Amino acid sequence: MKNKNLIAVALTVLGTFTVFAQDIDPNTVPANLRQSFEQHYPQASDVEWELDGQSYKVEFDHNRLEHEIWYATDGKATRAEHEITEADLPNAITSVIASNYAGYKVDSVEKTTVNGSTTYDVELEKGWNDEKDVVFNESGKVLSEMID
Repeated sequence: MKNKNLIAVALTVLGTFTVFAQDIDPNTVPANLRQSFEQHYPQASDVEWELDGQSYKVEFDHNRLEHEIWYATDGKATRAEHEITEADLPNAITSVIASNYAGYKVDSVEKTTVNGSTTYDVELEKGWNDEKDVVFNESGKVLSEMID
């Protein structure tokens, strides 16, 4: 009985992810979206398009960093996420990390821009088991902090 319940839960979760983000053939992406993307990222590699609700999402690598961009059907980018290096963090954020998270090292950084507002999701590590996920705004204000 437990196995049947476990299988049912697994199928439900898998079905949920399938409904919300489906890989699509790049040739079915509206031409204005493809052209806008190709114009801004001519050197992109490993490009994959998905239909995510009413938005088109493109995942790709650029300069060895992962990127994701969501486009509305009119061609406007509504959300962008991409990895950045610690060196690319604003000075305000590195100052807060140095003063409030002494002893922690930056493991990874993801920059997210939604409707002109940018946040930085910074994963911090201290030793083997002490990890934090901290979200900052551009001026270094901590918006959220979670223990990983």
